Amino acid sequence: MSKPDSIKVDQNEETVTEILEPAAELDKKIISPVKETRNQAIRYILWGLISVAVNFATFYTMYHLIGLEYQVANVISWVIAVQVAFWVDRLKVFDHHSHHVYREMGKFYATRIVTYVVEAIILWLLMSVLGSSAVLAKILGQAGAIIGNFLFSKLYVFRNK
Repeated sequence: MSKPDSIKVDQNEETVTEILEPAAELDKKIISPVKETRNQAIRYILWGLISVAVNFATFYTMYHLIGLEYQVANVISWVIAVQVAFWVDRLKVFDHHSHHVYREMGKFYATRIVTYVVEAIILWLLMSVLGSSAVLAKILGQAGAIIGNFLFSKLYVFRNK
């Protein structure tokens, strides 16, 4: 009679294993990527403050201290801030290492231009068409740009194949 008991134990162990393996797979496929995306979003926001500071500092230096025309100062500060954001996002946010740095940089700049245009359209729609306040329009435009930049970076520029 001891033999059937050992068979039952083996069958029970298989059943428990069969139940747990799909749960472990589910964690790897669904829960882990969600946690990683959440962590990347947090890092994106925190590290992104560096590029914002660089943008403001560069603009201030170019416009107030050097005396460049404000549009020229703004373009220079944007380019430098985007370059800083590229390296911070690549190394700190997405921990991405590949041999295609210049291709990624081109994609990064292209997506930033797209989100800049989207932000400009949001500002125009909210301010000129709907008569919204400039502050609300800028906040919503920036929110759209930040979300777009994060998604483009995660899904297009720094994605792992």
